[in-house]
Amino acid sequence: MSDEQAADPPASPWEEPAAPETDPKTGAESGPAAPTTRDEALNKLRGTTPDLSSVRFGKIIAEGLSKLGGVNTVNVFQGDFTVEGDFAAGTGRRSGARRGGRERLQPEDLSAATEYFVDPPAFDTGVEMLAEGNLLVLSGPAGTGRRTCAIAMLRKVLGRHAPDASVFRLHGSVVGNLNWRVPQRGSGFLVFDTPTAAGRTAAEKVTDDWLTRTAQQLADQESWLIVVTGPVRGTLETAVKRPEFVLEDMELPDPMDIVDRVITGEVPWAADRLADLETAGLPDLLHDRDDPAFAKRAAAAIVDALRTGANLAEVVTRLGNPEDQVHEWLSHEPESTEVALVLATAVLEGASYLNVADAATELFRELSGSTASMFPRYLRRLLAERGWIDLVRSEEAPPVLRFKYPRLRAVVLSVTWFELDGARTKILAWLQNLAEHTNVEVRARAAQAAGILTSNDFEHGVHRYLLPWAHSKSARLRQSAAQSLNTAAALADHADAAWSYIELWADLAGHSAKGASNLPATAGLAAGGTLGERAPHRALRVLHSLVAADDWALLEPVAVSTQTLLEAGCGKEVLDALLKWTQPSQDEDVVLKGLTMFAFAVTPEDAIREAPLLLRTAASHRDALPELWGRALGNHSARDMARNALREWIRFTDRDPRTAPVVLDVLAGIADRGRTDFERLLHALRGWALDPEDPSRQAMTFHDQLVDAEEAI
Repeated sequence: MSDEQAADPPASPWEEPAAPETDPKTGAESGPAAPTTRDEALNKLRGTTPDLSSVRFGKIIAEGLSKLGGVNTVNVFQGDFTVEGDFAAGTGRRSGARRGGRERLQPEDLSAATEYFVDPPAFDTGVEMLAEGNLLVLSGPAGTGRRTCAIAMLRKVLGRHAPDASVFRLHGSVVGNLNWRVPQRGSGFLVFDTPTAAGRTAAEKVTDDWLTRTAQQLADQESWLIVVTGPVRGTLETAVKRPEFVLEDMELPDPMDIVDRVITGEVPWAADRLADLETAGLPDLLHDRDDPAFAKRAAAAIVDALRTGANLAEVVTRLGNPEDQVHEWLSHEPESTEVALVLATAVLEGASYLNVADAATELFRELSGSTASMFPRYLRRLLAERGWIDLVRSEEAPPVLRFKYPRLRAVVLSVTWFELDGARTKILAWLQNLAEHTNVEVRARAAQAAGILTSNDFEHGVHRYLLPWAHSKSARLRQSAAQSLNTAAALADHADAAWSYIELWADLAGHSAKGASNLPATAGLAAGGTLGERAPHRALRVLHSLVAADDWALLEPVAVSTQTLLEAGCGKEVLDALLKWTQPSQDEDVVLKGLTMFAFAVTPEDAIREAPLLLRTAASHRDALPELWGRALGNHSARDMARNALREWIRFTDRDPRTAPVVLDVLAGIADRGRTDFERLLHALRGWALDPEDPSRQAMTFHDQLVDAEEAI
């Protein structure tokens, strides 16, 4: 029996390792094996392509948190929510006609539906198409007032040709049905072609034959029919007769005209207050929402405010509530393609268009169960519609996707997560793939999105996805779990609970069970996030417990967190701790780990574009930096990493000579430690200065300056 088989069972449920990740195509376990020996751990840190891009990851997280503006958990339970405007017949009810039957619509409901209606630019064209052809198909996206417009068009045609005619609502099953017959002569008919869960509409199966036959039947029976449906697709898109019967994507009326008409009709004495509404920002809000139903709802709220003397600016601010906007969007049952794009933007906001579009396409396929033959064209949609997502172009970088208002990201994530119950498992699997992505730009944003979700229900989030991720053998997924935990704690009052998990996981360090180092590794990464930045001494206690454990697999996470804490401005606390851990009297392995952590942390993650950590603040650490570097250069196992880190500092002075005095001060401090340190440093500087492939001009300058200073003494 092997040692692993003979190991004692875990003493705590936290120690139960997750099942190994497998490649969905090959079935093979994914991810590199964790280092188990000192040499493996050191070689992994010395690698030129580390698994974890810690500094960039942290910057993305910090930028995202700053844009959230300290938003706490989003309250998605706001009581009843109703959407006015795009309803069955003006009553706000959604009671559809019986399948195969009809429902008579009352004249007062029809009148109420079109009260204060503002004709869109193509309204008269639609009226003429219906009057002449007896059949009209209104196509377009949800929430654009198509239903109200259809009622207004039908009423106008009937008023012209059959003033006393009844109006009926028919079930969507009549659309495309060649066996359908007009149920009552001299009538008007409405069909609201509601899409299925997969976003399909009955109109997608409409053919030229159905258009011509239905139009002729209606003409023979002196009746008129309007079908309200989604964007033109399927056989309807290729129908030759489409231009005669289909009115596509009508331009919307100016929403301020809708507000103006309602105010003039309801409170005519307050018509001169429209200028106050412009000052309060209502035109900009209406432009962004670009929805006749919302304009009507806004007008009703403003009318109430005018009647009661309420502050108009406060009313406009409440109307811009992003929670209402997201609830309203979901109430229209958006298609899977749209849900996928909005969710992908919320998860990856600020990432490039291609990253977001690829993620959206993958989610769309998961939600709809479609095959690779489906190709959503998101760029065309973004350029054609005035929605809530902006495509931000730049000459310096690829275009990125952002919401128009910063709070929309958190609200979209929270509201959709709570409301799309049946899709949550698929969304979570998709989110996990993003959280393990090789691109740090994608991975960090996905991790923060998971943290936003966790902040709404902390224990559910920890146990549903963060704990499985923290158990993972994938270092990237553990990093995402750690940063998600930090994000959740930063957005809501969960810091104590988050620390309790971190410390509990860290206490498992050194356990002999297979995979037992995964949770401590996640704890090490989590200690270097915003939690550690706000409580550095607590974070360093966690890191020290991991350093002291007999588990070299924990070296990388503690080194990464050392780097992120330095990046966050905790230089004094970190360097003081490293000085204590690397004293000669300490355990040999603890000393080596501490010196390796130092050398790793002060090596720039992107040596070409980034200044090394602490370089610009080195004057504040003029005792600690030379001492730690001298110890590391004097340690046989840590020497290579320490030399490489020092060389990167010197290379940076070649690119930016203004930093040379700071680096020289550090070098002088190392040389002052003793003759051996001085000679070792001169030898390294000569080698870098005379390197035939990459000579350093500043290295020779530093060499000569140190020699001159020694001779002067």
